[in-house]
Amino acid sequence: MDTENAAAAEIAAMPYDPGVFVVGHDYQIIFFTDVAGIGWVEIGGVRYTDEEAGVLRYGNVHKIPVPGEALDRARRYTVVFVEYAEKPPYYPKGVERVRREYVFTPLEGDTYRIFQFADTHARTEGPLALYRETGECDLIVLNGDINDSSRTTDHFRTAFVLAAGAARGERPIVYSRGNHDTRGHAAQQLLDYIPTACRDGRRETFYSFRQGSLWGLVLDCGEDKDDGSVEYGGTVFFSEHRRRETAYLHSLIERKEEEYAAPGIRTRLAVCHIPIVERYKGQFDIENDVYDEWTRLLSEMGIDLLLCGHMHRAYILPPHAEGKRDAAFPTAVCSIPSVKREDGTEYYVGGLIEVAGDRRTVKCIPDGEAAEF
Repeated sequence: MDTENAAAAEIAAMPYDPGVFVVGHDYQIIFFTDVAGIGWVEIGGVRYTDEEAGVLRYGNVHKIPVPGEALDRARRYTVVFVEYAEKPPYYPKGVERVRREYVFTPLEGDTYRIFQFADTHARTEGPLALYRETGECDLIVLNGDINDSSRTTDHFRTAFVLAAGAARGERPIVYSRGNHDTRGHAAQQLLDYIPTACRDGRRETFYSFRQGSLWGLVLDCGEDKDDGSVEYGGTVFFSEHRRRETAYLHSLIERKEEEYAAPGIRTRLAVCHIPIVERYKGQFDIENDVYDEWTRLLSEMGIDLLLCGHMHRAYILPPHAEGKRDAAFPTAVCSIPSVKREDGTEYYVGGLIEVAGDRRTVKCIPDGEAAEF
């Protein structure tokens, strides 16, 4: 096969560049394929796989955990995918379809830029146009409601399109689940397609992460109404999910010297789709004791900024804002799925964090509020 045809065959098998998602000090490299098979990642001659109990995962999504130290040192990795048209019990035959190398740059130093996508609700064109206008960033945040729902696994392609369009497999990504992402037949399968932390035998969607002088925390409120809402039809149990999350926040404070108070950390960022400092009304007025405690714990941690979406508005709350929960940190809500211009065209509103030494700014872009934090 000639080079041009070989490249076309690779793209046909793996249509999007992988996402390099940050979890703790490590990464989870996730890539999607249009045909079934097995995949792995090679770094410095070492093969990393999604093997569990000795069996390599067979399917269309491949989530490969890799040590942060190994990838940060090598600064390159190779994605390999072998197609198996079928997987019989004896003598399965695979054909290598993809072997693609990527150069990777972790977030380093005290000067960097972070871009947030949230509430894209299956849109990709407008959000990526805004990213291109903004310019290259060192870390990408996918902060919830990336899909309009999780009706089928095809809905998960939105995150791969955004990740590939912005990071191209070359920059780290942080993922925070939104409430719309929990809805639909494939919501449970979403955990195969996004980064997760494993605790007590369960995959969780909340965790801390570290990139250079940045320490971060990903929170997940789950849904925005009580578990008993008729909207969910008895299919969720987020009150228990939030209880485990509260315990996790307490554990971070107990281990603060290994987490947010570790040597070299200069900025502490919390990422959560729903702005927990808001006080909601009606059916959205839930878990006040929980969110009061989360706000208090984040204040105790010395969080510098809480980055959110969900509200379909763009605004920045100062610390101790009147009528809100008593947070010692500012909250930036930076996402509007669609804003109409006078000529009838639409544009997307996202978020940009710029750090240059001791100066840190968050902006709702292209034309919203900005504040130092």
